[in-house]
Amino acid sequence: MRMMLAATCFVLVPVGVWAQLTPARGLSDEDYLKRVALAAPTQVVNDATIVRMENGAMKTLKQGTNQWTCMVADPGVPMCMDPNAMEWAHAWQTHGQPTTKTGFIYMLAGDTGASNTDPWASKKTPDNHWLQTGSHVMIVGAAASTMAGYPRNSDPDPTKPYVMWPGSPYEHLMIPVK
Repeated sequence: MRMMLAATCFVLVPVGVWAQLTPARGLSDEDYLKRVALAAPTQVVNDATIVRMENGAMKTLKQGTNQWTCMVADPGVPMCMDPNAMEWAHAWQTHGQPTTKTGFIYMLAGDTGASNTDPWASKKTPDNHWLQTGSHVMIVGAAASTMAGYPRNSDPDPTKPYVMWPGSPYEHLMIPVK
């Protein structure tokens, strides 16, 4: 097994807290799996571990054979993360020190929006620079903060690559793919 169970539980449970913030309530497991399938290329999703928050606990719907973990984090917004991105998401959700490893996240179905200045904002306000990005991938971790040449302002064009949460320890590169 490429990833030790203990490490998986350590990372998945905190990310589950993230997913629990706005869970995909009302979806049957079958519909949830169909929604997750939109997150990443078929080659990634087919062999990924699929998880879901249920009654405050992380439930594994399908144990994968690759190192990817996929879930529906927002109402209907699927994503797939590699192990380094899972570590980064854990740090973000717990306000911890981000990993120095480079991670990758697929969100090919797009998102419902997020503040570009407050990593923990849960809704749009007049001053939190809310952005909605369509189909995209994300590069997270220390490598993302060293990528020069990408917009690092509060209101970038989300149809072009940009740095999200610039200046925060959780800044990362957003790369639209459509």
